[in-house]
Amino acid sequence: MNKATLRKQFLSKRKNLTKEQLQAKSQAISQQFFQNFDLSHIKKLHLFLPIQRQNEINTWIIIKEIQQNYPHISLIIPKSDFKTCKMTSYILDSQTKIVKNRWGIPEPIQATKCADDTIDMILIPLLCIDKQGYRVGYGKGFYDRFMPKCRPNIIKIGLSLFEPVDKIDNINDKDLKLDYSVMTNLTIKN
Repeated sequence: MNKATLRKQFLSKRKNLTKEQLQAKSQAISQQFFQNFDLSHIKKLHLFLPIQRQNEINTWIIIKEIQQNYPHISLIIPKSDFKTCKMTSYILDSQTKIVKNRWGIPEPIQATKCADDTIDMILIPLLCIDKQGYRVGYGKGFYDRFMPKCRPNIIKIGLSLFEPVDKIDNINDKDLKLDYSVMTNLTIKN
């Protein structure tokens, strides 16, 4: 299937999840993540804050676990510029204030910027992923523009509420392949 068809299909699937289902899936993805990745060498981990109205994975579960048990890791979160479709990275700490922008996306204000090329690992949102490690997002290309600004060896991990599809038909040269996919019941090396 092509990206537009998959985007529509998986937005609908995600919208139909109950709050209880979403929370259970978010917990399971968090468990998979911590069971399958050695975080001892990670200094900076970039991840997204969930858009609640879009039924996105609750990454606050991962954030709290890292804050409690991995004090050596600095958490990095994005702020999106919808005019340029680019993201800027900021450090998430106890002083960071989070507000929702006009699209309902939680973003940092009064936070310290972080250089993108210093990030070790990135957790990436997606609607669906294929078995080759290519993702379908919302279609604006924020992460496809962002990842080339990061270190070449950054560990790219997609977080998915659903099993992978066989293949996304219309992948292009701007689409970046993820290194791993973490789902509720498995982690795949792509």
